[in-house]
Amino acid sequence: MSAAHIHRRLDSLDARLSWFYARLLLLTGISWAVHTAELVLFLFTRQLVARNVGMGTRALEALGVGIFVGAAIGGPLFGYLADTRGRRSALLMAMALSLTGLLLSALATRHYQVIIARVVAGVGLGGELPAATVLVQELSPRAMRGRMVALLEAFTGVGGVLGVALAFGLAPQIGWRATYVIICGCVLYVAVLRFGVPESSRWLASVGRVDEALMLVEKVEKAHGKRASFAVQSESVAQMPVTIKTLSLSKRTLEIWSLWAVVALSAYALGTYVPTLISLWGFNVFSRWSSMVLIGLAQVFGCLLHVVSLVLDDYGRMQTLACVASSAAVVTALTSHAPWSGPFVVVGVCLVSALFAASWSCILVYAPDSFATGVRGRGVGYAFGFCRLGATVGSLLCPHMFNVWVMSVPAIAWAFAVLLIAVVVAAAFMHEQRYMYLKNEDHDGTADSRNVNGSRGLKGTEEGTPLVSSSNYTRHTATYNS
Repeated sequence: MSAAHIHRRLDSLDARLSWFYARLLLLTGISWAVHTAELVLFLFTRQLVARNVGMGTRALEALGVGIFVGAAIGGPLFGYLADTRGRRSALLMAMALSLTGLLLSALATRHYQVIIARVVAGVGLGGELPAATVLVQELSPRAMRGRMVALLEAFTGVGGVLGVALAFGLAPQIGWRATYVIICGCVLYVAVLRFGVPESSRWLASVGRVDEALMLVEKVEKAHGKRASFAVQSESVAQMPVTIKTLSLSKRTLEIWSLWAVVALSAYALGTYVPTLISLWGFNVFSRWSSMVLIGLAQVFGCLLHVVSLVLDDYGRMQTLACVASSAAVVTALTSHAPWSGPFVVVGVCLVSALFAASWSCILVYAPDSFATGVRGRGVGYAFGFCRLGATVGSLLCPHMFNVWVMSVPAIAWAFAVLLIAVVVAAAFMHEQRYMYLKNEDHDGTADSRNVNGSRGLKGTEEGTPLVSSSNYTRHTATYNS
């Protein structure tokens, strides 16, 4: 019994949202929503914390950056744990650590204690998303991976609405410390995940625990029921041309990580900082909880629209990313020119929120497929780490551009809009070139990467691309040919 057999059986499942996958989405989605609610709560209680603890300007800046720095550490750390200890174990540890950091924040009495607690919480928060993404992606059949991960991202909006309710409704009434302690009660949900969510059968097979993986696949088949009526094509990475293997090593990994960093930097500037500046000298979209709820619902709508349209399978993920990210950039830049119009600002910010949610759905779907099972946790974890580094740079660069360089809000918006458009269009172009190269190599039609993966440029292989070294490539290929 080989690991490839496990992949074929999972991928042959019918692409429908059965009770098993609905339950998987709900359980992991709740942890995703708690993650987002914690982030939103941190963001909108900063002033309450600063007044209570006594923070100066420098300390307040460090407080805002601390969670991003922690997340930049947590992504690679828990990505490594996901590859060595398992996807589910990494998710449980990350969630427990983030809530521990939240509890430490509630107990802190000095500004440096609060900052340290934020970094601890950030480490956990940075590890939750890569672990959850990889877990859901690997438990899903190939034909519905895109929809499953995009639906998981939709819980970001749900968590945003919850965080707004806590920050604007509960924290002013009972205090930020009591609100933090209440959220810490979610640590009990770790037990629910432990017994309610299975480990990734693909990961179990990749580390030699094939018997456990087979038992899990049989349970999934029994719960899911119907199989797909078509034959699933399973192709080894070893069958790829040597030129493609060389082309797809560190260069492709660097492309993915750079893409995450630039999108995160631009998303922070265009989706958070520019609307904040608009609120200072125009319509304050953040002063009303109703507007914040609309923004959260817009994120859900963006992800659901992404799924319902099936654009992931029909058009290609990178092409879709280029389209929606460029649209978000242009809408933000246009909104910055009319800051005094309340309805225009609300509609613009909500539209930008929906478009960026769709953008992140594309990235979250694309990235895990690009790494082999044995290094997928690290590949996605490092991508999340670079993403948080991009957000950290954005949180420091944007105020500098406004206060020191004295750039206007429209100028800042257009600068980041041009950066984002240039990067995503270039990424889509390189992806298309890679796809055409693969198509020319496979002129006999044995591997239609667009039809098999729903993502142009992948050669119908579950294993994807190795992280950096060619030695890893050979090792994981051999595992799947055994």
